[in-house]
Amino acid sequence: MELVKLYVESPDEYEVIGIVKASSDAGWTEQGSQDYAVKELKKQAAKLGANGIILTTTGENVSSVIGTSGNSGFYAIPVTAQQVSGKAIFVQ
Repeated sequence: MELVKLYVESPDEYEVIGIVKASSDAGWTEQGSQDYAVKELKKQAAKLGANGIILTTTGENVSSVIGTSGNSGFYAIPVTAQQVSGKAIFVQ
């Protein structure tokens, strides 16, 4: 996983091995969530035998967790999940 490099632009010579996607709502900060999602993306790519990932999309998905309080009231907590996807590649 540590050997998997992220690319924003395509390197000179590479072979596409597959598509990888990851998301995360882990982490207390937006950066923490993004870091976790990228780490998961690298794990997936490494399992495919890739040594690189060309990032194709990054973003976030906001959803809500709804709960109840002791006096029958409802509350909603917004949860932001960071999402990343890319092409798993082998760079020559």
